[in-house]
Amino acid sequence: MTESEQLAEIKELIQNNNQRLEERLDHLETTTDGINEKLKEIYVRFREFDIRIETYQKASQQVVNLAFSLIIATAAAIVIPAVFGK
Repeated sequence: MTESEQLAEIKELIQNNNQRLEERLDHLETTTDGINEKLKEIYVRFREFDIRIETYQKASQQVVNLAFSLIIATAAAIVIPAVFGK
């Protein structure tokens, strides 16, 4: 094999390797794009979940406040007439 044939063979091997590397890079870019999209979707879902939890906490606090108000109103409705004799 002559030196020019060896150089041509090496050049061909390098080109093949470069092509494979480019294909792998394209695949990696596609994969990372897919991962980024999924992460964005997860982030949106967590934000929605946080909003739901916050709403639930506020509603629960309002229910507790309502319950205490009803207990106080009932106690007052019983105690006030008993104290004033009405």
